[in-house]
Amino acid sequence: MEKSNIFKKILAIMGLLLLSFVALYTYSNQVSVKVVQEEIQQNNRNKLSFLVQQIDDEFDKFMNSVNNLGIEPRVKSFIALDPKSSEYASFQLKLELQEELERRGKTGGWSHAYTLYAPLSDQVVSTHGSITFKKLFRDEIANKPVDPFIWKFEPMTNSRVPDSFVFRTVEPLSAYDHPKDAGLIGEIRVDVKDIGDMLTSFKSDSSGDPFLFHPDFAPIVTRTANMDRIKELIPLFAKNSGLTQEQGTFITSLQDESYMVTFIKSDTIGWYLVEYVPLESILYPITSSRNWFWLSMSVIAIISVLAAFLLYKNVQVPIRELFLAARKLRMGDYTVRVDSGKRDEFGYLFDQFNLMSEQIQDLIDRVFEEKLRSREATLKQLQSQINPHFLYNCLFFMKNMTRLGEHEAVMAMAVKLGEYYRYTTHVDQQDTTVKDEMKLIYNYLSIQNMRMNRIQFDINIPQSMDELALPRLLLQPIVENAIIHGIEQKEDAGVITIKGMSSTDGYAIMVDDDGIGMSEQELVNLRETIRIAGEVNGSCGMRNIHQRLVHKYGGSSGLALEHSPAGGLRVIVRWKEEDEHVRNIDRG
Repeated sequence: MEKSNIFKKILAIMGLLLLSFVALYTYSNQVSVKVVQEEIQQNNRNKLSFLVQQIDDEFDKFMNSVNNLGIEPRVKSFIALDPKSSEYASFQLKLELQEELERRGKTGGWSHAYTLYAPLSDQVVSTHGSITFKKLFRDEIANKPVDPFIWKFEPMTNSRVPDSFVFRTVEPLSAYDHPKDAGLIGEIRVDVKDIGDMLTSFKSDSSGDPFLFHPDFAPIVTRTANMDRIKELIPLFAKNSGLTQEQGTFITSLQDESYMVTFIKSDTIGWYLVEYVPLESILYPITSSRNWFWLSMSVIAIISVLAAFLLYKNVQVPIRELFLAARKLRMGDYTVRVDSGKRDEFGYLFDQFNLMSEQIQDLIDRVFEEKLRSREATLKQLQSQINPHFLYNCLFFMKNMTRLGEHEAVMAMAVKLGEYYRYTTHVDQQDTTVKDEMKLIYNYLSIQNMRMNRIQFDINIPQSMDELALPRLLLQPIVENAIIHGIEQKEDAGVITIKGMSSTDGYAIMVDDDGIGMSEQELVNLRETIRIAGEVNGSCGMRNIHQRLVHKYGGSSGLALEHSPAGGLRVIVRWKEEDEHVRNIDRG
C-alpha cells in the first residue's frame, strides 16, 4: 500500500543516517578514549609507584633504626640493668636512654615513638605520649609473640593511643615466640596521621583521590576524602583486584559516574595504595570529537522530528483508535466499533476488529442466555430433591392426635403445616429473605416439637440481616438433618441453636445441635461428599445446599462443617451478595 511504502522509506532514510553518524562517532571516540586512557593509566601508575616507594623507604628507615638500637651502649646497659641496683642509677640510665630515643624520634618527617622493654629487670623506656602506655606495653603487648620481620597495623585502643603502624623486634631473635625470655623487646610506632597528611599532599598535585586500603582495617584517607564514595569503591576494588594482584588498573561506575582506579601494593606494610580518578576530568582531549557528534545528532534530530510527524499521522493515530476500542472491548463493551475509512492495512484491521466484536457479542449473548436457563433448571432440580417424609410423619401425628381427642394439637399442627407448605410450594420464586426463611424454620421446629416434645431451640438473627436475599428452603434441610441424625439418636431432650453473623467478608448462619455428633473421619468424609459436583450415592441434602450456594454466589460461598461445642455437629452457611464483578465473571 501507498502509506506502507512511505513508512518503509522513512525508516530506511532514518536508519542510514543514524548508522553513519553513530559509526563515525564510535570510531573517533574509541580512538581518542583509548589513547587518553592509556596515557593516564601509565602516568597514574608511575606516580603511585613513586609514592609507594617513598612510603616503603620511610618504613625501612624506621625498621633499621629500631633493629640497630641493640648495639647502642646505653641500650646494652639497659638490658643488663640489675633489678637490685639503686633506684637513682636505674632512673639516671632510663632518663639518658629516653632522651636519646626522643632525639631519634625527632628526625625524619613522620612522628614516631620508641619503646624498649627489658624483661630481666622489668623496666620500660618509651617516648610515647600516653602516661599509661608503659604499663600497657609491659602487661599486654610484651606478652604476645613477636614477628620481628613485618610491620603491623594496630587500630586506636583509646584517645591516647591512635591508629599506628608498629614494628617490634627482640634480642635474641630466637626468643620471638616467647618474648618474656628475650633480653630486649623493642618497638617503633608510626602515627597514621602523618601518612594521611602525605596522601593529602599527593592529592593536591593530582586529579584523583588516593587512600591506603587493607581488607581487615578501615582505610587511611586524606583530610578531604569522600568517605561515602570510598566505601562504595572498596567492594568493587576487592572484586576487580581479587586482593591477589600487586598492581593494576580498572574502570568502574559509582553513582552514575565512571572512574579509573589504579592500585599498587606496598611490599613493606602490605597495604594497597589506591587512587580513583573521574574519567570525565581526564577525557578532555576528546571534546572536539564529541562536538562533531552533537552536530551530527542535531541533524538527525531535525530529520527525526519530520519523520515522527509522518509516523504519528499515518501510524500512531490509527493504532491509538484501535487501542481505545480494544480497551473498551476488554471492559465488556461489545458494541464498540471502529470507523473504517482507510484503504491500507489499518483499514483491513479495523474491518476485522468490527467483525470480531460483532461475533463476540452475539456469542456471549447466546451463551449467557443458555447458562441462565441451565442455572435455573439446576436450582429447581436441587430444590425438588428435598425429602417429603416430613409430610408423612406430620399426617400420622394428626391421625393419632385425632384418635386421642387432642383437637387443639391437631388444629395447631394443621396451621403450622399449612404455613410451612404454603411457603415451600412456591417453586417459581427461587429467592426469599432471611426473615421469611427463619419463619419457616420456626414453624418446622414447632411442628417437630409437637411430634416429639423433647426439642428445644433458640433462634438469634440480627435485625440487620432480616431483609437479606437468600435462596428458598436453604436452612430447613440442615435443621432436619440435625434432628434426624443428631437429636433423635439420643434418649434425652436436645437443643438446636441458630445464630446469624455478618462481617466485611459476607454473611453466615450457624446451626448447632447437641446430638450424638460425628467422628473425625465421618466429618472428613461428609466434607468431601458435599464438594462433589456430580451425582453421588445416598443422601445428598447437605451437598444440594452447598451446590446451590456455589451456583448462586460463587466458590467462596457454601457450607462449613465442624464439631459443635455442644457435642453434636455445627453447620455454617456462608454467602456473599453477588456484585457486578462476579456477574461479569459468570458471563465470561
